[in-house]
Amino acid sequence: MAFSAEVKQELCRQTASRRCCAQAECYGVLLFCNTFHSRQIRIVTESAPLKERLPVLFRRAFRLGFDQLPEKQAGKGAFLIEDPAKLDTIFDAFGLERDASVSLHINLARLEEGHCRVAFLRGAFLAGGSVTTPMKSYHLELATSHYHVGRELPALLREAGFEPKETQRKGNRVVYFKQSHHIEDFLTYLGAPVSAMAVMN
Repeated sequence: MAFSAEVKQELCRQTASRRCCAQAECYGVLLFCNTFHSRQIRIVTESAPLKERLPVLFRRAFRLGFDQLPEKQAGKGAFLIEDPAKLDTIFDAFGLERDASVSLHINLARLEEGHCRVAFLRGAFLAGGSVTTPMKSYHLELATSHYHVGRELPALLREAGFEPKETQRKGNRVVYFKQSHHIEDFLTYLGAPVSAMAVMN
């Protein structure tokens, strides 16, 4: 199993017992997933633990289910929401306008509590994050297609005590860490201490 998959498997063992944290984690997933706009939500993943987690998380956060679930077989699968009423519920939960002309931002008012910020960043990593096998190199990144989200994420990370780097790649904003101790600290912060120890060792 790839190291990124191991990290995501460990993160998926975290419980989101508070509804606010479930919403915050969903918020991170949505801003870093494949498609999040006024007409469609589409989350593509090959992580089996995340496939199990997402329906539970969305029911806890919004009391709704996906319009389409991925096939049972291994490999990449897509979660889809296109129902306008469901989209309204999700956009309203984050104080967002369901307007195709509006650029998405991170609404910090929905992430005032520290535990919600952790949940948000966990969701962001689960949907748009990757980390290299530490035996080969040190690189952890979060990528989003939403320009303003990619510009605002580093400020959120700095408030949590991290020093990320930024770049642009193929239309995506990428926020990343290159030093092992930064990756260890970030994985521990997200709730993956076993993976952090693997990097340390």
